[in-house]
Amino acid sequence: MHISSDASTIMERSRGVFFAQWKELLRLVHTVVKTSDPDEIHDLRVATRRFRAVLELFDPVTTKDASTELKKNIRKLTRVLGGLRNIDEALIFFQSRLTDVFSEYKLFQGLSELRSRELKRIERALMAFDHHKSDRMVREMVAGLHDDCADMRENFSLPAYFSDTSIRLFIPIQQLLAVSRVPEHREPRHALRIAIKKWRYVLETVAPVLGCDYTAQLGLLKEYQSILGRMNDIAEFEVLLKKLKLPQSERVQTETLLQKEDAGLLAEFTELIEQKPISYTFLTYEAT
Repeated sequence: MHISSDASTIMERSRGVFFAQWKELLRLVHTVVKTSDPDEIHDLRVATRRFRAVLELFDPVTTKDASTELKKNIRKLTRVLGGLRNIDEALIFFQSRLTDVFSEYKLFQGLSELRSRELKRIERALMAFDHHKSDRMVREMVAGLHDDCADMRENFSLPAYFSDTSIRLFIPIQQLLAVSRVPEHREPRHALRIAIKKWRYVLETVAPVLGCDYTAQLGLLKEYQSILGRMNDIAEFEVLLKKLKLPQSERVQTETLLQKEDAGLLAEFTELIEQKPISYTFLTYEAT
């Protein structure tokens, strides 16, 4: 794929992408503070991850101290939002598979109690998040993105840097695919899911900056991320079950459901690897 654009245009697009990601995160913070809507909370978690990926990608051309502080603060939000997402997904999963009356299960009572505690944690974290200070820092970082950034080395090229980053992020995917098909290899599958997500976020960020069309590649990565994400959910559900005091019969029933689901997902994952292997998408650049 050949990209034809000048440095000024690329930097202008970079500023636009950078700030757009931040504005979406900030919008969701305000919305969640007002409504505590579950869907908005989950969208906010995704937005924090996307913005962290943008911070990481543009690290060579942004203020280091500001970038470090923002990464730390946004990472805290990501972590505190994760617990609620896992509980909600567990509720959806078990409600769809346990056919008896929900109120008869200690599981749902326990998950509901955990959910209430997680909502309170999220509320405290959002109230403590200094979005005014963060907004000033982001605006200063965006304003500092220009053609002759002070931190740029001579002959530094953003397109070349993007390409190098893309290659670096693909390498662990290639390495992990071979071992992640083994049933017992949960950790490699978890690492693969994270590696795919990181590469996907970079491609999604780079695409509008360089004018690339990664529709097909991103669609495939989403397929992989979806299956691997559902497999990771099973592991998270197992952790949640350990926190609950359940009758033995209920514990056996829920654990059996998880084992069956995990086996089915592994079969889907193996089939996906065989039918739709991931190949590398190269980034090349033509200066004008």
